[in-house]
Amino acid sequence: MTTPARLSPIAGLFNALLRLYIRRARPVISAQQQALDEARNLNHRLTTARDFAASDNAGYIDRTGLEA
Repeated sequence: MTTPARLSPIAGLFNALLRLYIRRARPVISAQQQALDEARNLNHRLTTARDFAASDNAGYIDRTGLEA
């Protein structure tokens, strides 16, 4: 059986700082990701509305039978 390699104190401190950063960064990253998703969804909605309006103005959308 081999003994596990021991890390230097600096490596242990570095690993602890990385764990601390990751623990503190998770909520910030998820909030940024949610804001990005909302912006992307807004962009898709606006693009779809613009494309639909352009198609409607060009007369590509057939509305016969929908008036009743």
